[in-house]
Amino acid sequence: MKAVAVTNKKEVEIVEVEAPVARHGQVLIKIHSCLLCTWEQRIFSGESSMTLPFIPGHEAAGEIISIPDETITTFKVGDRVVFKTLDDCGHCSFCYQGFNNLCSGTPEKRVYSNIGSSGGLAEFIAMDVGKVFLVSDKIPYTHAAFTEPLACCVHSLKRVNPDFGETVVVIGAGIMGMLHLKLSLLRGCRVIVIEPREDRRKIAEKAGAHFTVDPINDNAELIVKDITDGLGAEYIFFTAAKSFIAEAAVKFLKKMGTIVYYGSFHPNDPISIDPNAIHYGEYVITGSYSPSIVDFYTASRLLSNNLIDVKEFLTEEWNISDAQKAMESAIDPDTFRVAINF
Repeated sequence: MKAVAVTNKKEVEIVEVEAPVARHGQVLIKIHSCLLCTWEQRIFSGESSMTLPFIPGHEAAGEIISIPDETITTFKVGDRVVFKTLDDCGHCSFCYQGFNNLCSGTPEKRVYSNIGSSGGLAEFIAMDVGKVFLVSDKIPYTHAAFTEPLACCVHSLKRVNPDFGETVVVIGAGIMGMLHLKLSLLRGCRVIVIEPREDRRKIAEKAGAHFTVDPINDNAELIVKDITDGLGAEYIFFTAAKSFIAEAAVKFLKKMGTIVYYGSFHPNDPISIDPNAIHYGEYVITGSYSPSIVDFYTASRLLSNNLIDVKEFLTEEWNISDAQKAMESAIDPDTFRVAINF
């Protein structure tokens, strides 16, 4: 089969590798579309320590093309599906409790013709049925591929469970900030988006943000306090991935409020936290990492049932033959998600 391999800094190649064979308990999926996440972008840009060559990709969608006789499942050939490619061991303390996103064991490695892979940027993938999810045939594969990033944000909201009428601040209006916005609106929350780019603020407003704030030219802390009658927000989702502004975000919190540091930080510089502020304000500071199986299932239902619309976040589509151009476009900060179609 064909696959897209990162072979060097800012270089990809279309490689021919041996196609996977579905084993007992698995199905074979033909991948139709894969989005290029920040993780793939960092591998391509040379910011990751990943051993090259490597076949990345994990935000993908496709159709089941074969099911081994020994696989017992209600799936059928032709079903449109999404799948959780980032594996877990299944039997560590975290996996046993359903927190497989925090797996501390050693998952089986996916390798194609001696090239390591996460599986999404290849023509076919063999997946355990428990990590495959039906999606509606009424949404395109490019939209279904948003299940994984949406599932990450579902996990983030479930960490804190914002409720009707509460105020949420989303810091950063990239793709993950936008998905936090849409999910918070479904929770019945009032949402303030803080984002320096005017074009992104306009998109956030169109997506339903009640307020948007320019942190460069305006005093974001005063504006948030003014909107919330001097109290601050119950929840903050920090999606900007920049340590130097992560420290100030706590100032937007209401007493007993919670801040979620979503996503990894690059560079990973330490920040200062005032322990007395946490003590007197009873603040909760937490993180969110990757989705669990239940988050993935929830995200697949949100997309299939048209409860979340992602079309404005698909910036470009490229054929696999143009994978180099697709990667170069994906690292442009003006894009949301770029798709490679097979």
